[in-house]
Amino acid sequence: MLLCLALPAAAWGGCIKIATYNLENLFDLKHDGTEYPGYIPGGPFGWDREMMQIKVDHLTRVIHDLDADIIGLQEVESPAALEKLRRRLAQKGSAYPHFVIADARDATVRCALLSRFAILDSSEIFAEKGPGRSILRADIDISGNRLIVFVNHWKSKSGPESRRLASARALAEAVKKLPEKIDYVLLGDFNTNYNEHETIRHRPTLNDTGGKTGLQHVLNTRFQDAAVEEPQLIRAPAQSLHYNLWLELPGDRRWSARFFGRPQSPDAILLPAALYDDYGLSYRDNSFDRFDPGYLFDRHRIRRWQRADQGRGRHLGRGYSDHLPVYACLQTGPFVFRPESRSPAKSSEKAEIADLYDAKAGAVRFELKNCAVIYRHGDNAVIKQPGGRAVYVYKAAADLDKGGYYDLVVTRLKRFHGNLEITGVKKVRSRPGIAPVSSLYISDPDADFSDPKLENEVIEAYTGRYANGHFYYGNQRQIRLYFADKALAPQAPAQVRIQGARIGYHRSPELVIEKNTHIKKVKP
Repeated sequence: MLLCLALPAAAWGGCIKIATYNLENLFDLKHDGTEYPGYIPGGPFGWDREMMQIKVDHLTRVIHDLDADIIGLQEVESPAALEKLRRRLAQKGSAYPHFVIADARDATVRCALLSRFAILDSSEIFAEKGPGRSILRADIDISGNRLIVFVNHWKSKSGPESRRLASARALAEAVKKLPEKIDYVLLGDFNTNYNEHETIRHRPTLNDTGGKTGLQHVLNTRFQDAAVEEPQLIRAPAQSLHYNLWLELPGDRRWSARFFGRPQSPDAILLPAALYDDYGLSYRDNSFDRFDPGYLFDRHRIRRWQRADQGRGRHLGRGYSDHLPVYACLQTGPFVFRPESRSPAKSSEKAEIADLYDAKAGAVRFELKNCAVIYRHGDNAVIKQPGGRAVYVYKAAADLDKGGYYDLVVTRLKRFHGNLEITGVKKVRSRPGIAPVSSLYISDPDADFSDPKLENEVIEAYTGRYANGHFYYGNQRQIRLYFADKALAPQAPAQVRIQGARIGYHRSPELVIEKNTHIKKVKP
């Protein structure tokens, strides 16, 4: 097994995004003799250096945009293939210094994991004897909390359910040996639907287990003949139950792949009771979703990696994967039930800016009233409701003037490296009155700019010390500074006053300096 340990990743509050993504055959350029025929380097199907680079570039785009902190991968041929992807991600600005791949046995494709947090240890679980795919275990350190991630890629449905049942039993046995209350996640391509106990009835060639399935009956995502729900995990933590996060989405969105046109949910994230308690890490309720930007689709079909002759011919250098990634958020601190996620509707839903922080990213329709524009830079702005929260508007503020009040409809939300952004608005209507901008700034002398509730706020004048890329202020507080232009940074160390800067978030809180009026040197 190849394991890399680099310097520990910085711990931060808010969403710790975990994800899983089946890459659909990321092969290297070394002929090992174990490749699928279409991926023999220099072979008749055109798998060569140029084609591999295109494949890596396309996967890099998806993983970069997904922006997960920990991502389990399936169908990676080798450490060399993983390293090629990891280096390209770093060039794109998405560095994953910690990584591991399952390579204890010969296999055509393997599970792997990329992480921004330090990997403490790793091992593999084997469901069957001889060569073949294993389940990868990675122990990860998050702010001093150990999270165990099991990355799965079970037997495809070219084989019967008994093959997947073997993987489920091996995994369940490994979970049984974990310390009590340890935080762990089961994720990956289980090649099993969230409702497999129902769908298997229509596939007699698969059903060699009398209707028993690995996901539902061994990993216990069903209990007493019903799907496990979150309250059951809290009431009966000793039952070894798991909650399948697909249940958080409406039925028409519960799929990440298609098989002969039929929606399937092979990619999943399963959570135990340990992530619903008051210790260590917890699940951020209703944060699960599939990652489905428009470029991953072609006329409602997943834009998979393309080969001629209905997938049996030469590589065409188009497409991504035949799976969509799925993701969820963890957090430090106790579990908190959150309102059910809001899905896009034809009619707008009235909301406060504060409500946006509990909504899923993507297409939405939230109607906001009485929003004051307290910051403007280019086509970007910060809007705030008096007495409420603020939010950043990215590349969608052309119709917003600083100091104005507006009603508007939010049509798209994005979380960029953890920071909530409005990236689409419509029906912008100006309201009478001039906003008292400075009175809506954060001015409390004891304010902690790292407080998640202050995300996207704008600060009044604060004096402190600039050194080592940080602003030291108040009662032994500090926050990183981001300079949009390096020329704005004063020579350090220096006593400075920062005024009118916004509180951003890029994997950790930061003050964003975009104008020369935001930071001035002052006398000590």
